[in-house]
Amino acid sequence: MIKTTVIGSYPVVGKDIEAIKIAVEDQINAGIEIISDGQTRKDMVSYFSDHIPGFKVENEKTEIIGKIKPPEETPLVEDLLFAKKLSYGKAELKAIITGPMTMIFFSELSPDAPYSGFRDLRLYEDISEALAVEIEIIYKKVGVKYFQIDEPSFSIGAPIDIGRKSIERIISNLKGIKALHVCGNLRKSFKDIVKIENLDVLSFSFKDYISNFDTVERNIIEDYSKKLGLGCVSTMDNNIDSIESIKRIIIKGLETYGKENIAFIHPDCGLRPFTREIAFAKLKNMVIALKEVLSHE
Repeated sequence: MIKTTVIGSYPVVGKDIEAIKIAVEDQINAGIEIISDGQTRKDMVSYFSDHIPGFKVENEKTEIIGKIKPPEETPLVEDLLFAKKLSYGKAELKAIITGPMTMIFFSELSPDAPYSGFRDLRLYEDISEALAVEIEIIYKKVGVKYFQIDEPSFSIGAPIDIGRKSIERIISNLKGIKALHVCGNLRKSFKDIVKIENLDVLSFSFKDYISNFDTVERNIIEDYSKKLGLGCVSTMDNNIDSIESIKRIIIKGLETYGKENIAFIHPDCGLRPFTREIAFAKLKNMVIALKEVLSHE
């Protein structure tokens, strides 16, 4: 079965727990089968850098100021447990982790940090170890089945040779369904991304980047035993995607890759840039579109 999910962020309405509650309930009411906690508290980097030793967050900017070390605890557990309680019996929950390359590429590196630069392998080894512990804490305390690693930096020139080893380290002992999300144009990165081991699903953007249909080759994903997450809702267009426009992407995906190779459909990226009303409508139309496509098979 192809399941509906989200990539992560949702419009922030209210504060703290109230915002999470609204994000979770909207996803459930839209019919999403695998939800997130909405990532409403912070941006995708400071969600982790605010509690991982070696980072400092100041004025909404993250800086690497010392040796990066694994956290003893993570505040994400509280949010995920709350989302899990709200969704119990209605939807499944996934934990979303910002990938090591994105954590580093969207941070500043202090001259006082014990790393020689952004290609220092020790930097990636340390952040990988920290994120591996982060995921382990979440798995033990929350018990989610689905995990997603976000690496938007892979489509904008991050060194995938280093990133591949980092991600493999993070998920090497992780149970459950493991997905990697990369938004943007994949022309220069797909053939390297698909080689990352121990991943089950590769989630890509196809609505805003229709050329990815030409780049992502069916025989290659099958050769590497990967399933696809099919981005079919725009996260660049402030207009609500029509059901018919979403159906066209889903149908093209089925024709190009086969139903057996598609695990999820989802928006191309996070929905935080939109109003709550637009984000909800986009999700609801996506759910309807999938049902209509599958009912006519």
